Amino acid sequence: MAATSSSGDETLAAPSSGAGIEGADDAAPRQDRGSVETAPPKGDKDLTFIVSPYVWIPTVTGNIGTSAQGLDFALDAGDLLDVFEFGGLIHGEARHKSGWGISTDYIFANLGAGVDIVIGDVDADIDAEVLELTLVRRIDAGSDAIDLYAGIRRWDADVAIAIETFFFDDTIVTGDEWTDPIVGARYQHEFARDWRLLVQGDIGGFGAGSEFSWNAVAGVSHSLSDKASLQLVYKTLSVDRQSPAIGNGPPIDLDITITGPLIGFAYRF
Repeated sequence: MAATSSSGDETLAAPSSGAGIEGADDAAPRQDRGSVETAPPKGDKDLTFIVSPYVWIPTVTGNIGTSAQGLDFALDAGDLLDVFEFGGLIHGEARHKSGWGISTDYIFANLGAGVDIVIGDVDADIDAEVLELTLVRRIDAGSDAIDLYAGIRRWDADVAIAIETFFFDDTIVTGDEWTDPIVGARYQHEFARDWRLLVQGDIGGFGAGSEFSWNAVAGVSHSLSDKASLQLVYKTLSVDRQSPAIGNGPPIDLDITITGPLIGFAYRF
């Protein structure tokens, strides 16, 4: 997932979602940086849009298996880069001057690896996507701002394993997809000229998709101009999911945590 993109007004993921670089910087006009921008003043356009591509450099840890036996795993950023083939990460928002808005965050990664064995080759290809859509309401408090949001986070993973040997040549394809409802909040505080503190968190799942999922982000945003800002945050995304059984086997338990620094560039128009 360490890729530029394509997981917010300071946006992981505003209106802000819980995923990407939550909360892209509002990048309020530099002549008025004494308070967090909320609804645009009268005379300004009704809608403001924010686009924020970002880079996430994560470590992935967790456990996968059945209730009887599981396998712990840990992949650092170097491990992921070794198998990374293609990916993109982007956050977007549309905000109305009334304080209401919508937010989306999208992560896509394609990972591939091959192993030579005595009797042939085994190649694995993994496509993983995380998409968030949220409705956001901003509450202004002077130099502070709070965004309350609710929506969905959709997970989709497909695995293709190609096995080619002297006596067997086939591809095994499997995957899982689910949608979690999420609720959360994001807080912004301008602590110095052109600098903002960002803190965000949400929870979800509740047995509807996963058993439970959570997302947390903390960091700072720096305004580069009236329209552009840079975000430096640390993000953690975790999910606990029981996937359907494969064939006649037992259900698969997946407990995964993705955590690491995130760098994003937000542009407002």
